[in-house]
This record gives sequence, structure tokens and C-alpha cells, in this order.
Amino acid sequence: MKKYLGSSFIFFSAVFWGSSGIFVNTLKEFGISGIGIVFGRAVFTVLILGLGLLIFDRKAFIIKRRDLWICAVIGIASIVFFNYCYYKTMGYTGLSVAAVLMYTAPVFVMIISVLFLGERLSLIKVLSCLVAIVGCAFVTGLIGTGASLNAPGLIFGICTAFGYSLYGIFSSILVKKGYKTTTITFYSFVFAVLGSAVVVGRELPGVCQTFFSGTVPFVTIVLMSLINTIIPYILYSSGLKTVRPSTAIIIATVEPIVATIFDITVYKKFPSVFAYFGMVLILSAVLVLNLFGNGENERNETARKR
Repeated sequence: MKKYLGSSFIFFSAVFWGSSGIFVNTLKEFGISGIGIVFGRAVFTVLILGLGLLIFDRKAFIIKRRDLWICAVIGIASIVFFNYCYYKTMGYTGLSVAAVLMYTAPVFVMIISVLFLGERLSLIKVLSCLVAIVGCAFVTGLIGTGASLNAPGLIFGICTAFGYSLYGIFSSILVKKGYKTTTITFYSFVFAVLGSAVVVGRELPGVCQTFFSGTVPFVTIVLMSLINTIIPYILYSSGLKTVRPSTAIIIATVEPIVATIFDITVYKKFPSVFAYFGMVLILSAVLVLNLFGNGENERNETARKR
């Protein structure tokens, strides 16, 4: 069972990420923009995680200065840039198309992993990636609703996928260097705070004031920082200790399934038959990848050692 532990961490991180819609919808009722939510989540993540480390694990603050640039890439490119492009894509194309474009990220991860990380491309991984992307298209409603795509939406969508793909790549580098997952998460979000503050710009005072304007927005952003950020990012980074980035990001495509389940239970929004079919495709891709992909990874690892 140990060989599936890393995959389980990745799976449950996607489950926690799938709850984001609940928090985002609540905060948007108070007039907070998408990038404003990104800023608030980053700030409270740094405060909560920083306080936790200060009390329980001060050694987690230790990081070599020469490795800070990696955290900067994660925080600015994979968190701020990714979210900014995602919200822009939604504005141009709608939620369903934006979500599917985001989940083409495994393609970028595979290309980067093969070119720069020495990974071997397997047939199982390629097929699982394609099936998962098609499944996402069904779950999010791109297939079956006649959603359209335009040039600006496509460009921002591709940028979204690229930004999303960078987290696993650069986090795995820090994991291999022996850093704790809490260290990676903390410093990545320190840079995310700086990057998102620049993007928010003049709206910054108003955004900060809104978070402290009442119990609901304050509790929501705190819970979002814990449930939708700190826990899943630590789980995902922990999974990268044993799971390759190209495999991890395919497993994470279960996120839209979780989001759909929350839609059913919280908002009483029931999916179409297409969405159920998409869920089956995604789960099948993840299952096949874990049952047959792990052995192939082990053979590749053995071959490299020889």
C-alpha cells in the first residue's frame, strides 16, 4: 500500500481544492474580485502557516537563499499568474471552457518533464492524460452545451495551463533538495502575497477592509486558507516525494468531479448525463495510471540507475 500513499496525497489535495467554489462564491457576494481573493488567501496562508511554524517547527523557516528563486517562480508564476490568467479566461470564454483549458496542464508537465527532468514518456501516461482531458470537457460542460472559444480566451487559457503546470515541476525540485513541504508552501505564498499585491494595485485597501468588515468574509477567507490552500498544497508537495509531476497532475484532474459533488450537495445543481460520463472517464484514467503506470515508472527508474 505504501506505493499508493503518494497518489493518495495527490488525490486528497484535489478533493480539498475542489471545495474552492464554495469559498469563492461566498466572498464574491461581498464584491471581492478574483485576484483580490487570491491576495487574501495568500496573506492569510502566510499568517496562519507562519504562526504554526513559529510555534511547532521553527526549523521549517530555514531555506538557502540560492533556492528562494524557485519559491518565487511557484508563488508568482504558478499561483498569481495562473489565477490571473484563469479569471481572464473565464471572462472571455465562460467557466466550462476555462476549466478545460486549465486541465490541459498535464500536456505541459509531460513536455517539461521529458525535456528537462529526464522522464520517459509512456503510452499509459499519454493515454491517461488524453482521457482525463476529455473527461474534464464532459464534466465542465464544454461537450454537450455548445460552449464557444475565442482567440483571447485561448491565449489566456494556454497561459493558465502553463502556470498551473509549473507548481508540480518546481515543487518537486525543492522536495528533492530535502525541503519540508511546509517550507515550500510558506515561502511560495510569501512571494504570492507580493505578486498579487502588485496585480490588485489600488484596490488593495478596499480588499483588505472587506475581509475584516464582518464575521462571514473573515471566517470564509480563514477557512479557505486552511482547507483550500494550506492542507492541499502540503498534501500535494508530500505526494511529489514519490509521484512524478506528470503523474500527479493527471491524478489531480479529479478536482472537477469533487467540485460537481459540492454543486450537488451545497447548491442543488445536478449535472447532466455528459458530466457523469466525464466523471467515469477521469476516474478510469486515474485508476489505470495508478494500477499500471507505477510499475512502468519503477522500471524506468531501475533502467536509469543501471
